[in-house]
Amino acid sequence: MSNNKDPKGVSRRELLTFWRKPLAELARKPAPPVPRLRAAPLRPPGMMHELMLVDACIRCGKCVEACPADAIHPLPGGFGDKAEGTPFIDARKRPCVLCTGLQCTHVCPSGALLPVYVNNDVTMGTAVLDELRCVAHHGQACDVCFKACPVPGAIVIDTLGRVTVEAATCVGCGLCEHVCPTEPTSIRVVPRD
Repeated sequence: MSNNKDPKGVSRRELLTFWRKPLAELARKPAPPVPRLRAAPLRPPGMMHELMLVDACIRCGKCVEACPADAIHPLPGGFGDKAEGTPFIDARKRPCVLCTGLQCTHVCPSGALLPVYVNNDVTMGTAVLDELRCVAHHGQACDVCFKACPVPGAIVIDTLGRVTVEAATCVGCGLCEHVCPTEPTSIRVVPRD
């Protein structure tokens, strides 16, 4: 009988079953941790598409200075080198209050934030409700997000006292996220694409 080995010392059986060995080894080893990606930052009203904003913003800070609610800040590191220093809002700490005149959108010299004149034209994002965490969905009375919402019809309370978000109406200001009494918050704003 021949030894069925090629010049490199690999048998036919080893050649045909080599792919099984790594799988068997992986099954015994715990999977490496998957790096968590940071959620996209919430941008001020009037923002361009994220990729365009990052290129257009000159990081002058005029929108930060113009914000009467002190809600806009330069984006820290961790979102990519190109995004660092661009304007963002942490709604849990300080949401956009949809100030009169939407001042931040009118001071941007680069056009990264485009002028917005009425609140209904703001499209920062959409509030998303976690019904498993929301106390109103578990029989407790809570309507703080409804009361805080400046956009009529964006947050609705049904006949059972449960909160729902009307995504088509929500502008993503984050006032609901800011006032939510649960920790972590039951409602959060997801930035627009």
